[in-house]
Amino acid sequence: MIVQTTRFGKIEVAEGDIITMQNGPLGFSRARLYTLLDDEINSPFKWFQSLEEESLAFVTVDPQIVVSNYKIALTEEHMKKLQATSIDELCVLVIVTMTKDVKDVTVNLQGPLVINYKTGMALQLVILDGEYSTRHPLFGDKLKLAQANSRTTQREMPEAQVAIG
Repeated sequence: MIVQTTRFGKIEVAEGDIITMQNGPLGFSRARLYTLLDDEINSPFKWFQSLEEESLAFVTVDPQIVVSNYKIALTEEHMKKLQATSIDELCVLVIVTMTKDVKDVTVNLQGPLVINYKTGMALQLVILDGEYSTRHPLFGDKLKLAQANSRTTQREMPEAQVAIG
């Protein structure tokens, strides 16, 4: 499938790279088909590009880059919507809100995207327990940690913790 986008021009999307959201992201309920595009210049960010609205694309990032102990709980209903048989099939991303000043960039930890790479199904959770914010500083926790550990070797980041319960 060839798709015209505002940011990337014409892109070719293989059928296996199409991500389907039954309800679309919050505020964009009519846009249900997406693909993930790597941002080679600004790794580890990825673009969650709509295949239906050429100008609709969200910058996303793995929440573990922001908060090392990020956890979400999925219900059996979530797993059913994702057509998932195991949490190992799932990827969690959070939407980044860009600003002119990089120190003011935030991420929405309260509304993560959960994607089943095996089936191509996705949903956006809404976490209302008050633990996470919609405007968490991108560099908040990790910047402090990086400064504290500036003389240590780089360690692997754990993946976002997903639990069914």
